[in-house]
Amino acid sequence: MGTAGHQGPVYDVRGLTVDLGARRVLESVDLQIPAGRFLGILGPNGSGKTTLLRALAGTVKPVAGEALLFGKPTHTYRAAELARVVGVVPQQFSLEFSFTVSEMVAMGRYAHSGADHDETAVTAALADTGLGDLADRAVTQLSGGERQRALIAQTLAQETPVLLLDEPLNNLDLNHQLEVMQLLGRLHAAGRTVVVVLHDLNIAAQYCEHLVLVDRGRVAAQGTAAEMLDPKVILEVFRVRVAVHRQGARPYITPLWTKAREATPETEALNVHVMAGGGAASELLEELVLHGFTPSVGVVSVFDTDYVTAQRYELDVLSAPPFQPFPADAVAQMEDLAAHSDAVVVAPVFFSTGNIDLLRVALESARRGRTVVFVDAGSIAERDLTDGRAAELVGQALQAGAIAVPGSREAADVLRRIADDRPR
Repeated sequence: MGTAGHQGPVYDVRGLTVDLGARRVLESVDLQIPAGRFLGILGPNGSGKTTLLRALAGTVKPVAGEALLFGKPTHTYRAAELARVVGVVPQQFSLEFSFTVSEMVAMGRYAHSGADHDETAVTAALADTGLGDLADRAVTQLSGGERQRALIAQTLAQETPVLLLDEPLNNLDLNHQLEVMQLLGRLHAAGRTVVVVLHDLNIAAQYCEHLVLVDRGRVAAQGTAAEMLDPKVILEVFRVRVAVHRQGARPYITPLWTKAREATPETEALNVHVMAGGGAASELLEELVLHGFTPSVGVVSVFDTDYVTAQRYELDVLSAPPFQPFPADAVAQMEDLAAHSDAVVVAPVFFSTGNIDLLRVALESARRGRTVVFVDAGSIAERDLTDGRAAELVGQALQAGAIAVPGSREAADVLRRIADDRPR
């Protein structure tokens, strides 16, 4: 079946369910891939990414649902027919015969047997993958990264409108990883539909225009990179907390912690409340999350940067309307949270009559014998907009046993020691 005149998406996946042996690998997957899309498929190990790509390539037969390629189920294509439409770069590759690189790439022309421009297509594929100087070298003499590029070149020589690649960056150093992604970007810009399975979220976000996140055999989320690189989405799919940043139009992430690596039963059991406001606690919150804590936060305005940070890391946050003193019910909730906390941490907030209740509650907590930690207490005079009342409350809390630390890291260290020293 040709592609000319086809209306609708290149791929239309409907309720796709795939079993491998006795194990269900994909469950009711729905996905549409329009012509000319550059799609990245990501997900944890064992989530079903490779099986989804194999279904798109027509090499696995679903037990339910279907994957339509140009309106026809992929597994019903004849091999030669499919090879003129879809080029596939598999994850596993083994070629032990002493073909030259040029001969190996020329194998990609089998579906176009007898075409006049075979040699031109092979030469172009070698040039695009940076293998021109290695054309006469035996494939068995190539490094792992060079073999990977040779396999990509062989697929490019097929000159198909659709490219499917399963982790093509494996065994490549960073320079060649970027070269491959830039090449795929150029092929996409020239009109090809590119679908690539990747592990690196940041690389995917920088090059792919659309991302699909697969988790436990299902499509967990799909959308643009800006939509998918969201802390809540990443936490749900990859079980890791991340910070999201932006450089230019594309987002990127940095990992903070995973429960398997950073958190302990002790840190998870320690109840911490952070007095925040005016963006003063954002760094502190990230530091505490990095150390495995999940503090409650507040009271803060719904327009406050600290409110946004707390939501980003799915922390419980008490909010209040902006530009006015805290409502009585919000203060009561803060008092209750502090009373049930093992530790209260006060960020270097600017204090006015509108938020002075933060310090009053912190002082009460210190007098009751709870751990109270002030971050950068030495600068309180500069942050006191209450004619000395805020500084007085901080001083009283320190006299009652509160701890003063210079920064966020030191505050996290104090809490970590408390958590580790608690009776098991």
